[in-house]
Amino acid sequence: MTALVVVGFVAVVAVILVIPVWATDTPTYCMSCKATRVAGEQWKKSSHSTVTCTACHVPSGFGNAIKWRSREWLNVWADYLNVPRSPSVGQRPGNANCLKCHTLKGIPDHIGDIRMPHQVHVNLRNLSCADCHDTVAHPKPGEKTTVSMAVCSMCHNTEGAPSNCAFCHITPPAQNVHPKDYMQTHGVQALANEQACLRCHHNKAQFCDACHAKPTPDHFSGTWRYTHGATAKKKPLSCTGCHDAKTFCAQCHLVNHPSDWVTTHGPIAARSGGACLVCHPQAMCDACHKQRGVTP
Repeated sequence: MTALVVVGFVAVVAVILVIPVWATDTPTYCMSCKATRVAGEQWKKSSHSTVTCTACHVPSGFGNAIKWRSREWLNVWADYLNVPRSPSVGQRPGNANCLKCHTLKGIPDHIGDIRMPHQVHVNLRNLSCADCHDTVAHPKPGEKTTVSMAVCSMCHNTEGAPSNCAFCHITPPAQNVHPKDYMQTHGVQALANEQACLRCHHNKAQFCDACHAKPTPDHFSGTWRYTHGATAKKKPLSCTGCHDAKTFCAQCHLVNHPSDWVTTHGPIAARSGGACLVCHPQAMCDACHKQRGVTP
């Protein structure tokens, strides 16, 4: 009889304590929440798919593990008993979590063609691994998991860290990496993928705005809206460097009037002449009306 009581007690303890603790240590438990489901699907396809969520997102240390599992243990029973849960706040992986698998001493200072002493960066700027490797475990579709040079530019070029290419690149990048017509053609590519430009041209305000914040004087002539056609036909890429043809130019250029618009637009223009002047200069209206003997 005593043995049955002991077995029963152990079974109850297992159900109440052990099973919830085991369950909360699995990615399936984490992905059961709608808020983390997308991150879980991304994790499945990453290089960290064999590492559990708790190994990264529960702060390192026995005390933190007990605290997190105690809260989640209560949440498991709160769900079962249909009572309010204790809110869970996601933790960004700390260095201690990463260093359980990756040791700073084991990471070479030269990785491929890049000079990157990890220990120096961690000590100098108090950086965390996740500051740079922010996509390694949860990459979005099509997103690269390698470190973007845009991260480096947070310090190099803006915080006093050396900015010459050879400081990090063992083999400096080629000087003429752009085609000869790149000044005219880069706009379309920059609109499609701005981050690709910012890998080298780190500061948009300092680099891009030096040109793009200062349109050519004819933009301020007052008639540019009506006279830009000749320039646009001669050098269309000079326009698309700043303006997206599909959204900006199309506002006027894809307006389709009925075939009888010349003879029927009068009453509409009389009610809202300003709408016509968005695309057409007043001089155009006056010249046509004069030619046809029509009084505006």
